Amino acid sequence: MALWTVFYYSVPSWHLLTWTVIGLGGVGAVLFGVRRYRPQAPTAWFLLAGAMVTLVSGDTSYNLLTDVFGQTEPFPSIADAIYLTTYPLAAGGVLVMVRRRSPMRDRAALIDAIILTTAAALLLWVYIITPTVADQDNSWFANAVSIAYPLGDVMLLAVAARLTTAGGLRGPAIRLLLVGVLGLTASDVAYALVRLYGTWHVGSAADLGWVVFYVSWGAAALSPSMTSLTEPVPRTRRSTKWRVLPLAAAALVAPTVLMIESLEANLRDGPVIAVVSAVMFLLVLWRLALASQETREQDNRAHTRAMVRELKHRAYRDPLTGLGNRLRFQERAERALSRAWDCGGVAAMLLIDLDNFKEVNDTQGHRTGDELLKAAAQRLAGAVRPGDLPVRLGGDEFAVLLSDGATEQAAVTLAERLVDVLAEPFRLSGAPVPVRASIGVATSPGGVGGTEEVLFRNADLALYAAKADGKGTWRLFEHGLYDAALQRMALRTGLDRALANGEFELHYQPIVELQGPPRVAGYEALVRWRHPQLGLLSPAAFVPLAEETGQIGPIGTWILRTAVADAASAGFGYVSVNVSASQFSGGGFVETVRGALSDAGLSPDRLVVEITETVFLHEASADALADLETLSLLGVRIAIDDFGTGYSSIGYLRDVQFDLIKADKTFVDRIVDLAEHERLLRGIVHVAGTMGITVVAEGVETVAQRDLLRDMGCAYAQGFLYSPAVPLGQTGEVRAVIEKGDD
Repeated sequence: MALWTVFYYSVPSWHLLTWTVIGLGGVGAVLFGVRRYRPQAPTAWFLLAGAMVTLVSGDTSYNLLTDVFGQTEPFPSIADAIYLTTYPLAAGGVLVMVRRRSPMRDRAALIDAIILTTAAALLLWVYIITPTVADQDNSWFANAVSIAYPLGDVMLLAVAARLTTAGGLRGPAIRLLLVGVLGLTASDVAYALVRLYGTWHVGSAADLGWVVFYVSWGAAALSPSMTSLTEPVPRTRRSTKWRVLPLAAAALVAPTVLMIESLEANLRDGPVIAVVSAVMFLLVLWRLALASQETREQDNRAHTRAMVRELKHRAYRDPLTGLGNRLRFQERAERALSRAWDCGGVAAMLLIDLDNFKEVNDTQGHRTGDELLKAAAQRLAGAVRPGDLPVRLGGDEFAVLLSDGATEQAAVTLAERLVDVLAEPFRLSGAPVPVRASIGVATSPGGVGGTEEVLFRNADLALYAAKADGKGTWRLFEHGLYDAALQRMALRTGLDRALANGEFELHYQPIVELQGPPRVAGYEALVRWRHPQLGLLSPAAFVPLAEETGQIGPIGTWILRTAVADAASAGFGYVSVNVSASQFSGGGFVETVRGALSDAGLSPDRLVVEITETVFLHEASADALADLETLSLLGVRIAIDDFGTGYSSIGYLRDVQFDLIKADKTFVDRIVDLAEHERLLRGIVHVAGTMGITVVAEGVETVAQRDLLRDMGCAYAQGFLYSPAVPLGQTGEVRAVIEKGDD
C-alpha cells in the first residue's frame, strides 16, 4: 500500500489506476482477514468491506467524469451518491461490533461517546456546515450534498466512539479501525474546506486521509485481534486518564469556539454554542453521577459527592460577585415561563447595565472595576424582593428574574428602585465614584412570547431604549421597540454599502449676516442619506448608528472633503462642517483637513470646523486641544456647536481659541416669549463679544426672533426663516432671494 501511495503521488497521470488499486487492496485485506480468522460475526466486517467498495467506486466514478468525460470539478454528481453510501455501511458494520462487544447496557460508555461526538459535531457545524449553507453561489441541492458528508462523518464518529468507550483500545485492530475513521473524517473535512475556499484537484495532500482509511481498515482485518471486535468485553469500571483526557478536551471545545468567535467580534454561532454548552453540561453532570455511583462501589462516596457539589456551585455561580450566572438565569427563566404559561400569569425580568463602567475601568484600573462590580452586586441583591433571582450575565451586565406571581407593575416598581439604589455614588478605594444604571424591563404574559430567548430580547431592546433616552433610567418593552430595532438593523446593514454606492449627499443651509443688509456669509454642510427604499433621511436617523458601528470616520471624511470641494467650486464665503467627537479623536484629523483644503484649493479661513463639548468630556482633551490649536494656526476657524447645552461652556472659551459660537436652537425658540431665555442669550452674545468671538444663532424661524437677535447684537443667524438646507445646485437661487431682502 505504501508503494502504491508513493506511485500515486509520483505519477499523477496514472491516478485512476493507482487509486483503484489502493482502495481495492484494503477491501481484499478485509476479505482475507475474515477468511483467515473467522470472527464470530463476519457480517460486521463484510459491511466495512462494502463501505470501502462504495468509497473506491465513488473515487473511480469521479475520476472517470474528470479524466474521461472532461468534466471540471463535477459536484454534485453520481460519484457523490456512491460516496454517501459509504457512511451507513461503515456505521452499520461498527454498530454490529458495538452490539456484539457490549451486549449489556453501558450508560457510561454511551454518554462518553455522545460527549466526544457532540464536540466533533460542533466543530463541523461551525467551520463546515454553517459556511456551506451561507455560500450563496451553490444551489440548495449542492449545499445539501455538501452537508451530507460532515453529517455522515458525525454518524460514523458516534458509533466509533461508542465502540472504543465500551471496552477501551485493547488490541491493534480497534486502534487501526479508529485511525481509519479519523483519516476518513480528516479528508472529508479537508475536501469541504477546499470546496469552500478553493478548487479541488486530485492528488492533493488531503487524499492521505482516505489512504489511511483504506490501509488502516485493511490492516485491522489482518490482525489476529480483529476477532475481539465482535466478542463481548468486560465493562470499563475505572475512569483512567486515557479516558478522562479526551472527555475533558471535548468539554472544552464549546468554550474554546466561543472565545475564538468573541476575539473575532463575530458571534454568529452564539445560539448553537449555547445549546451545545448546555448539552455538554448536562452530559457531564450525568457522567459524573454515574462516576459517583461507580466510586461509591469502591467506598469513595463522600469524595465524589463533594466534587459534584463543587461542580454545580461553579456551574451556577458568578465567581467574582457570588450572584447566579447566565446558566442559572436561563434555567430559572425557562421554569418561570413554563409556570406562567400553565397558570396564565406573568414572567418578568430586568436587564441592567452600568452606564459608565468602562470609564471607571479605563481611568482607575480593572481592580477598581472589579470592586465596583462586587459593590453593585451587593446593592442589587439587597434591593430585590425575596424570591427574586439577581444574576451577573457578564461584564457590567446584570439581570433580575422576578419570582413567581410577579406583575408588570411590580417589575416597574423594582426598576425604579434599582435606578435610585445604583445612582448613589460608590466608595471605591476610599473615593466616591458616581455610577448610573440603565434598565430594560420585559414581561411575558401566559401564552405570549413564551421563550427565555424572546423575554431576554425584549428586555435588551428596552435597555437600548433606556440608554437612548439619556441613560440612568428605565424603559418597559413595547412592541414598537421591536419594530424600531428591525428598522435600525436595516439601516445598520444599509450603512455598509451606502458610502460605496454614493447614497450620501450634502445639503447646505445659509448663514446670514444680521447687522446691516441681509447677506449670505457662508453655509453649513448637512449630510443626507438617499436611502433606496426609505427615501431621503436626515442625520438623526443614521448618524447615531454610524457612531455605534464606527462608520462615522469614513462618512465624516467624505463630508469634509465634499463640503470643501463644493465650497471652492460654488464660491461660498465659507463652509461650516460638523465633526463628531469620535471622528475628531480618531487620529489623523488634522492631516485630513490639510489634504481636503489642498486638493480643493480652498483657503483655510473659508473652512469652519464645528465641534461639541463631548470632545472635551469623553475624549483625550489634551490631544483635542493640541489639534484645535494646530487647526487654528493653519487658519481654519473653530466653532463650538450647541453652545449652552453642556456642563461648563464658559470654561472652554478660556481654554480654546474659538472663532464662533453657535447658540443652540433651544434658546432661540423661546427668546420672544420667555425673558429668561432672552437674558441668557444676551449674556452669551455679550461675553462672546468681549472675547472677540462671533455668535451664530441657530434655528431662527420668525421675523420677531430675527429682530430681537439683531437688537442684542448677534452677528449671524441661520434657520427656516431664511431657508432650509438645500442641494448645492439651489444655493445660488436661495442666496439671491435672501439678499433681495424681502421678509
